[in-house]
Amino acid sequence: MRFKYSTCNRGAFAISLLYFIAAALWIVVSDYAVGLVISNTGEAVMVGMYKGIFFVVATTLILYFLTYKFFTAMKVQYDKNLEHIAKNQEMKASLKISQSELSKYDTLLNSILNSSPDAIFAKNLDGKYILFNKGAVEVTHLGQEEAIGMDDDAVFEPKTADMIRKIDKKVIANKEIITFEEATLDKNGKERIFLATKGALLDKNGEAFGVFGISRDITNQKEYEHFLEESKERFYRLSHLDTITKLPNRLHISEFLVEKCSQNTPFCLVLLDLDEFKIVNDSYGHRFGDKLLTEVSKLLEEVFDASAFIARMGGDEFAIALNQSDKSEIEKLMQKLHRRFEHPFKIEMIDIYITASSGICLYPDDAQNMEEMYQAADTAMYNAKKVEKNNFSFYDAMFKKEALTYTQMVTSLKQAVENGELELYFQPQNELKSGNIVGIEALLRWRHQEGMIPPDVFIPLAEKSGLIVEIGNFVLHSALKTVKEWRTLKILKSKIAINISARQLTHLDFIDTLKGMLKESGCEASWVELEITESSVLQNPQLVIHLLEELRAMGFHISMDDFGTGYSSLSYLKNLPIDKLKIDRSFIINITEQPKNQIIVKTIIFLAKELGIHILAEGVETKEEQGFLLQNNIDSIQGYYYSKPLPHSEMEKLLRL
Repeated sequence: MRFKYSTCNRGAFAISLLYFIAAALWIVVSDYAVGLVISNTGEAVMVGMYKGIFFVVATTLILYFLTYKFFTAMKVQYDKNLEHIAKNQEMKASLKISQSELSKYDTLLNSILNSSPDAIFAKNLDGKYILFNKGAVEVTHLGQEEAIGMDDDAVFEPKTADMIRKIDKKVIANKEIITFEEATLDKNGKERIFLATKGALLDKNGEAFGVFGISRDITNQKEYEHFLEESKERFYRLSHLDTITKLPNRLHISEFLVEKCSQNTPFCLVLLDLDEFKIVNDSYGHRFGDKLLTEVSKLLEEVFDASAFIARMGGDEFAIALNQSDKSEIEKLMQKLHRRFEHPFKIEMIDIYITASSGICLYPDDAQNMEEMYQAADTAMYNAKKVEKNNFSFYDAMFKKEALTYTQMVTSLKQAVENGELELYFQPQNELKSGNIVGIEALLRWRHQEGMIPPDVFIPLAEKSGLIVEIGNFVLHSALKTVKEWRTLKILKSKIAINISARQLTHLDFIDTLKGMLKESGCEASWVELEITESSVLQNPQLVIHLLEELRAMGFHISMDDFGTGYSSLSYLKNLPIDKLKIDRSFIINITEQPKNQIIVKTIIFLAKELGIHILAEGVETKEEQGFLLQNNIDSIQGYYYSKPLPHSEMEKLLRL
């Protein structure tokens, strides 16, 4: 409690006046009393002294008690004042700390709010913004201070503002938190897509006093998602559709067949391959061939109904999955399809005739899964090709057995090369008039553990499997070695003919390989006659003629085997660099009873003589055949009439005679 100065002055004056009066009365009264009682001056002085001492003691005690009380009161007040001051200082310090902490939390909160890329805001019940972070500024392009106190009408265009108010009212009414996507237009009219979360602001009593919101601009994300969807769709089209025909491709139908097989419902798969499509490509070009493939795809879509799954497998092969398992119904469809192939396709005003071969596999009778279906239909298709062009074939279990036999034979043939089961036999070529040996042909034989396998069985197998080059190199190496051996022994004066397959002849390193073998064996090219087939010339006449000229330049003699079995070799005969023609055995058998064959053989002999080419007949076995050929002045013959093919040792004995 605080006192005024005048109050303190009056209190001190009153006390002093009271003390003065009391002290004066004491002195006067006490002196008067002493004078009445004691007359002796000395005693009176003594008593006066004691009286003075008493007065001093009494006043001292009174002053002590008064001072003690005053100082006690002052101390209490002072302590109270100190405590009050301490509390005030503590409160000030606490307040200062609280303000600092509040400042930190405020800074932290603002940092969090304004560092977020999301738009974070709050509004009161009147729709006025009371919180607006930098993310919201980026969205609306308004300043933070500017936005506080604004409503949605001032921030967004009317339609968007109305939509926002409806959502806010719903959130406040239901006191809920919701998440949704919303499309809004900014002040520039550009659509933006937001992922928004809104909720009611509730006080401690659970009453709503506003609404808060968090909005993330996902426009770019949505555009990227849209781009990914488009890319995915484009990739799907590229990976599942054929670019030429626009039909599903192999991957697509493979997925379809896997799904179809899992349903365990009967259906069938047709594989269709165009016959001689390569000729069309070679004749007219790939662009023309692509147009033909497109027309074929249209034909398939016309023949089969919408329930059929039609795909281009690649190259000139198509696949059709049909919801059919009745063979008679499938057969009708296939007959209808192949009849359509009897008519030409018109491409760039040109009529193109092309046929197709089809193989059909039934699920689940012929196969249990997609891979087995492909295998079965493919096997059936190649069976159709073997029968005749423009034909179809249902799968038969025998086909698989034949395919297995083929695979086993190819494996055995590969092992035969490695295990030394192949060997050369030799058949003499005799001058017709004298019977003298004027040439020898090296013939390959396969001595299998189960017996001899004839060349007409394993040679086509070698050509089909690609082993023909390896086997051909074996024949060349062995034959050249034998030629050198017999020439060294001086028992061989004629040439040895060695068969060269078309694939071997046109192989990239054939010439280099042949040169290497000549050098290794020590054999001379002039001691050797290389035999090519008529069909190998027809495959690529220009290339073969060039290779034959190169071989002749090396010193080799060239003969053409199986002459007359081709289709157009006569047109190349004048240009072929050959030394000998071999008339095929098919024209020699029973020639005395085949007038047409006689005419063909006479014509070939005449042509060869006119062109200066040695002429030889193969497969001569009877006296009648030999007599006819002798009568028509053929140069030499080869066949059982003189000798069958002989193994190395027996041929050597024959040469020594």
